[in-house]
Amino acid sequence: MRYRLIALDMDGTLLDSGKRVRPDVSAAVREAAAAGRYVAICSGRCPSMVELSRDDLADVRYAICGSGTALYDLAERRMLEEFRLPHECVLRAIDACAETDSLFEVFHAEGFLYEEDALERMPSFGLGVYVSEYRAAGTRGRDLRRRIADPSFAVQKLNVHFRDAATRERVRSELSGLPLGLTDFEGASLELSPAGIDKGTGLRALAALLGVPAERTIAVGDADNDLPMLRAAGLAVAMGNANDSVRGAADAVVADNDHDGVAEAIRRYLLG
Repeated sequence: MRYRLIALDMDGTLLDSGKRVRPDVSAAVREAAAAGRYVAICSGRCPSMVELSRDDLADVRYAICGSGTALYDLAERRMLEEFRLPHECVLRAIDACAETDSLFEVFHAEGFLYEEDALERMPSFGLGVYVSEYRAAGTRGRDLRRRIADPSFAVQKLNVHFRDAATRERVRSELSGLPLGLTDFEGASLELSPAGIDKGTGLRALAALLGVPAERTIAVGDADNDLPMLRAAGLAVAMGNANDSVRGAADAVVADNDHDGVAEAIRRYLLG
Protein backbone atom coordinates (compact mmCIF):
# COMPACT_ATOMS: atom_id res chain seq x y z
CA MET A 1 0.00 0.00 0.00
CA ARG A 2 1.36 3.40 -0.97
CA TYR A 3 0.28 5.95 1.64
CA ARG A 4 -0.25 9.60 0.67
CA LEU A 5 -1.27 11.41 3.85
CA ILE A 6 0.02 11.16 7.41
CA ALA A 7 -1.80 12.88 10.29
CA LEU A 8 0.24 13.66 13.39
CA ASP A 9 -0.94 14.39 16.89
CA MET A 10 1.17 17.08 18.56
CA ASP A 11 1.54 16.67 22.34
CA GLY A 12 3.26 13.39 23.12
CA THR A 13 3.75 12.68 19.41
CA LEU A 14 5.12 15.42 17.15
CA LEU A 15 6.42 17.42 20.13
CA ASP A 16 9.00 16.01 22.52
CA SER A 17 8.66 16.23 26.30
CA GLY A 18 9.99 19.81 26.17
CA LYS A 19 7.20 20.76 23.70
CA ARG A 20 9.67 21.12 20.82
CA VAL A 21 9.81 19.72 17.29
CA ARG A 22 13.02 17.69 17.10
CA PRO A 23 15.37 18.48 14.15
CA ASP A 24 15.14 15.01 12.61
CA VAL A 25 11.34 15.22 12.68
CA SER A 26 11.49 18.53 10.79
CA ALA A 27 13.85 16.91 8.28
CA ALA A 28 11.52 13.95 7.74
CA VAL A 29 8.58 16.32 7.14
CA ARG A 30 10.63 18.12 4.47
CA GLU A 31 11.49 14.79 2.84
CA ALA A 32 7.83 13.85 2.70
CA ALA A 33 6.85 17.16 1.12
CA ALA A 34 9.61 16.84 -1.45
CA ALA A 35 8.26 13.39 -2.33
CA GLY A 36 4.77 14.78 -2.91
CA ARG A 37 3.22 13.33 0.23
CA TYR A 38 0.93 15.21 2.61
CA VAL A 39 1.87 15.73 6.25
CA ALA A 40 -0.89 17.21 8.43
CA ILE A 41 -1.36 18.12 12.06
CA CYS A 42 -4.26 16.45 13.88
CA SER A 43 -4.30 17.97 17.33
CA GLY A 44 -6.44 18.99 20.24
CA ARG A 45 -4.74 22.39 19.95
CA CYS A 46 -6.31 25.40 18.25
CA PRO A 47 -4.75 27.05 15.16
CA SER A 48 -2.95 29.76 17.16
CA MET A 49 -1.21 27.09 19.24
CA VAL A 50 -0.24 25.08 16.16
CA GLU A 51 1.23 28.26 14.68
CA LEU A 52 3.81 28.32 17.49
CA SER A 53 5.62 25.44 15.78
CA ARG A 54 5.26 26.91 12.28
CA ASP A 55 8.98 27.63 11.76
CA ASP A 56 9.79 23.94 12.31
CA LEU A 57 6.93 22.75 10.09
CA ALA A 58 7.07 25.06 7.10
CA ASP A 59 6.05 22.24 4.72
CA VAL A 60 2.86 21.41 6.64
CA ARG A 61 -0.11 23.21 5.11
CA TYR A 62 -3.17 21.73 6.84
CA ALA A 63 -4.06 21.34 10.49
CA ILE A 64 -7.03 19.50 11.96
CA CYS A 65 -7.46 21.48 15.18
CA GLY A 66 -9.52 21.34 18.33
CA SER A 67 -9.84 17.53 18.02
CA GLY A 68 -11.71 17.86 14.74
CA THR A 69 -13.72 21.01 15.49
CA ALA A 70 -11.67 23.13 13.06
CA LEU A 71 -9.94 22.49 9.74
CA TYR A 72 -7.32 25.18 9.15
CA ASP A 73 -5.10 26.22 6.23
CA LEU A 74 -1.73 27.19 7.74
CA ALA A 75 -0.39 28.61 4.47
CA GLU A 76 -3.30 30.99 3.97
CA ARG A 77 -4.05 31.35 7.68
CA ARG A 78 -7.75 30.83 7.26
CA MET A 79 -10.44 28.55 8.64
CA LEU A 80 -11.79 26.03 6.16
CA GLU A 81 -14.43 24.47 8.40
CA GLU A 82 -15.51 24.67 12.04
CA PHE A 83 -18.05 23.11 14.41
CA ARG A 84 -19.50 24.58 17.60
CA LEU A 85 -20.76 23.32 20.93
CA PRO A 86 -24.52 23.69 21.49
CA HIS A 87 -25.07 26.65 23.78
CA GLU A 88 -27.09 24.59 26.25
CA CYS A 89 -24.08 22.28 26.68
CA VAL A 90 -21.85 25.26 27.46
CA LEU A 91 -24.28 26.43 30.14
CA ARG A 92 -24.54 22.95 31.65
CA ALA A 93 -20.75 22.70 31.78
CA ILE A 94 -20.50 26.04 33.59
CA ASP A 95 -23.06 24.87 36.15
CA ALA A 96 -21.42 21.47 36.64
CA CYS A 97 -18.05 23.10 37.35
CA ALA A 98 -19.34 25.99 39.47
CA GLU A 99 -18.35 24.47 42.81
CA THR A 100 -15.12 22.85 41.61
CA ASP A 101 -11.53 24.10 41.65
CA SER A 102 -11.06 24.16 37.89
CA LEU A 103 -9.68 26.10 34.94
CA PHE A 104 -11.52 26.72 31.66
CA GLU A 105 -9.80 26.83 28.28
CA VAL A 106 -12.17 27.99 25.51
CA PHE A 107 -11.53 27.48 21.80
CA HIS A 108 -13.01 30.32 19.76
CA ALA A 109 -12.31 31.26 16.12
CA GLU A 110 -8.58 30.66 15.42
CA GLY A 111 -7.50 31.07 19.04
CA PHE A 112 -8.34 30.28 22.63
CA LEU A 113 -9.09 32.10 25.85
CA TYR A 114 -8.01 31.19 29.35
CA GLU A 115 -9.14 32.43 32.74
CA GLU A 116 -7.70 35.58 34.25
CA ASP A 117 -5.63 33.79 36.90
CA ALA A 118 -4.76 30.71 34.83
CA LEU A 119 -1.07 31.48 34.29
CA GLU A 120 -0.51 31.77 38.02
CA ARG A 121 -2.53 28.66 38.89
CA MET A 122 -1.47 26.27 36.12
CA PRO A 123 1.68 24.91 37.83
CA SER A 124 -0.38 23.71 40.78
CA PHE A 125 -2.63 21.82 38.33
CA GLY A 126 0.40 20.05 36.84
CA LEU A 127 0.16 22.22 33.71
CA GLY A 128 3.22 24.39 34.18
CA VAL A 129 4.83 23.19 30.95
CA TYR A 130 2.04 24.96 29.01
CA VAL A 131 2.38 28.41 30.61
CA SER A 132 4.68 29.86 27.93
CA GLU A 133 2.40 28.55 25.17
CA TYR A 134 -0.69 30.03 26.82
CA ARG A 135 1.07 33.36 27.10
CA ALA A 136 2.24 33.26 23.46
CA ALA A 137 -0.89 31.94 21.74
CA GLY A 138 -3.86 32.53 24.02
CA THR A 139 -5.87 35.46 25.32
CA ARG A 140 -6.62 36.16 28.95
CA GLY A 141 -10.40 36.14 29.19
CA ARG A 142 -11.87 38.53 31.71
CA ASP A 143 -14.98 37.01 33.37
CA LEU A 144 -14.54 34.10 30.98
CA ARG A 145 -17.36 31.89 32.25
CA ARG A 146 -19.83 34.77 32.16
CA ARG A 147 -18.62 35.68 28.68
CA ILE A 148 -19.15 32.23 27.18
CA ALA A 149 -22.61 32.08 28.78
CA ASP A 150 -23.66 34.69 26.22
CA PRO A 151 -25.45 32.81 23.40
CA SER A 152 -23.74 35.00 20.79
CA PHE A 153 -20.31 33.66 21.80
CA ALA A 154 -19.31 30.66 19.63
CA VAL A 155 -17.41 27.91 21.44
CA GLN A 156 -15.77 25.25 19.27
CA LYS A 157 -14.39 23.21 22.14
CA LEU A 158 -14.08 23.54 25.90
CA ASN A 159 -11.26 22.07 27.97
CA VAL A 160 -11.71 21.96 31.73
CA HIS A 161 -8.73 21.23 33.98
CA PHE A 162 -9.33 19.82 37.45
CA ARG A 163 -7.02 19.11 40.37
CA ASP A 164 -7.95 15.44 40.59
CA ALA A 165 -9.46 12.70 38.46
CA ALA A 166 -12.30 12.09 40.94
CA THR A 167 -13.67 15.60 40.36
CA ARG A 168 -13.35 15.10 36.63
CA GLU A 169 -15.37 11.89 36.83
CA ARG A 170 -18.10 13.57 38.85
CA VAL A 171 -18.43 16.36 36.28
CA ARG A 172 -18.33 13.86 33.45
CA SER A 173 -21.23 12.00 35.05
CA GLU A 174 -23.26 15.21 35.35
CA LEU A 175 -22.72 15.95 31.66
CA SER A 176 -23.39 12.47 30.35
CA GLY A 177 -26.45 12.22 28.15
CA LEU A 178 -25.86 15.62 26.53
CA PRO A 179 -24.91 15.90 22.82
CA LEU A 180 -21.24 16.07 23.73
CA GLY A 181 -18.03 14.21 23.10
CA LEU A 182 -16.27 13.80 26.47
CA THR A 183 -12.61 12.80 26.44
CA ASP A 184 -10.09 12.56 29.27
CA PHE A 185 -6.62 14.01 28.78
CA GLU A 186 -3.66 15.10 30.88
CA GLY A 187 -3.87 13.89 34.49
CA ALA A 188 -7.29 15.30 35.35
CA SER A 189 -8.61 17.28 32.40
CA LEU A 190 -11.80 16.87 30.37
CA GLU A 191 -12.34 17.82 26.73
CA LEU A 192 -15.87 18.79 25.65
CA SER A 193 -16.53 18.77 21.91
CA PRO A 194 -19.64 18.63 19.70
CA ALA A 195 -21.15 15.13 19.52
CA GLY A 196 -19.89 13.13 16.57
CA ILE A 197 -16.91 15.39 15.95
CA ASP A 198 -13.43 14.10 16.70
CA LYS A 199 -9.99 13.64 15.19
CA GLY A 200 -11.32 10.81 13.05
CA THR A 201 -13.98 12.95 11.37
CA GLY A 202 -11.34 15.63 10.90
CA LEU A 203 -8.97 13.20 9.20
CA ARG A 204 -11.71 11.96 6.89
CA ALA A 205 -12.67 15.54 6.00
CA LEU A 206 -9.10 16.50 5.16
CA ALA A 207 -8.53 13.32 3.14
CA ALA A 208 -11.68 14.08 1.12
CA LEU A 209 -10.51 17.66 0.53
CA LEU A 210 -7.18 16.38 -0.78
CA GLY A 211 -8.70 13.53 -2.79
CA VAL A 212 -6.90 10.87 -0.75
CA PRO A 213 -8.74 7.56 -0.14
CA ALA A 214 -9.10 6.73 3.56
CA GLU A 215 -7.13 3.52 3.12
CA ARG A 216 -4.11 5.56 2.01
CA THR A 217 -3.92 7.61 5.19
CA ILE A 218 -1.76 7.12 8.28
CA ALA A 219 -2.47 8.42 11.78
CA VAL A 220 0.13 8.67 14.56
CA GLY A 221 -0.76 9.29 18.21
CA ASP A 222 -0.25 8.47 21.86
CA ALA A 223 -3.40 9.23 23.89
CA ASP A 224 -7.10 8.43 24.09
CA ASN A 225 -8.23 11.43 22.06
CA ASP A 226 -6.15 10.02 19.18
CA LEU A 227 -8.17 6.79 19.03
CA PRO A 228 -10.81 8.08 16.57
CA MET A 229 -8.18 9.12 14.02
CA LEU A 230 -6.28 5.86 14.47
CA ARG A 231 -9.48 3.95 13.74
CA ALA A 232 -10.28 6.16 10.73
CA ALA A 233 -6.85 5.79 9.12
CA GLY A 234 -5.63 3.12 6.75
CA LEU A 235 -2.65 2.55 9.05
CA ALA A 236 -2.67 3.28 12.78
CA VAL A 237 0.71 3.99 14.39
CA ALA A 238 1.31 4.28 18.13
CA MET A 239 4.20 6.20 19.63
CA GLY A 240 6.56 4.33 21.94
CA ASN A 241 5.19 6.44 24.81
CA ALA A 242 1.54 5.70 23.91
CA ASN A 243 -0.89 4.38 26.51
CA ASP A 244 -2.19 0.82 26.43
CA SER A 245 -5.46 1.65 24.64
CA VAL A 246 -3.60 3.37 21.79
CA ARG A 247 -1.13 0.49 21.51
CA GLY A 248 -4.06 -1.90 21.37
CA ALA A 249 -5.62 0.04 18.48
CA ALA A 250 -2.38 0.37 16.50
CA ASP A 251 -1.08 -1.60 13.54
CA ALA A 252 2.49 -0.57 14.34
CA VAL A 253 4.58 1.04 17.09
CA VAL A 254 7.51 3.43 16.62
CA ALA A 255 9.99 5.08 18.98
CA ASP A 256 8.81 7.56 21.62
CA ASN A 257 8.48 11.32 21.17
CA ASP A 258 11.93 11.98 22.65
CA HIS A 259 13.57 9.58 20.20
CA ASP A 260 12.18 10.73 16.83
CA GLY A 261 9.26 8.31 16.58
CA VAL A 262 7.46 10.60 14.12
CA ALA A 263 10.51 10.70 11.83
CA GLU A 264 10.55 6.90 11.94
CA ALA A 265 6.83 6.73 11.04
CA ILE A 266 7.22 9.11 8.11
CA ARG A 267 10.25 7.37 6.64
CA ARG A 268 9.13 3.80 7.24
CA TYR A 269 5.45 4.02 6.33
CA LEU A 270 4.80 7.20 4.30
CA LEU A 271 8.02 7.09 2.28
CA GLY A 272 8.97 3.44 2.61
